[in-house]
Amino acid sequence: MDDLCVAQPHLAETRGVDSPAFVIRQDQAGAGLYTVFEQVFESQWQRGQLL
Repeated sequence: MDDLCVAQPHLAETRGVDSPAFVIRQDQAGAGLYTVFEQVFESQWQRGQLL
C-alpha cells in the first residue's frame, strides 16, 4: 500500500453522490483514519479470499 487512499464508508441510507468520500493520507505515527480504513480493507480482502 502507498500512503494515500480514497475511502467511502458504507452508509445504509445514502448512496452515490450523497455518500461522503475521503482522501486520507497515512500518518507516520500510525494515528488517524488511514489505519482504520486499512484494517477494514485488509479484513474484507482476506474474507473475500476464503470464498
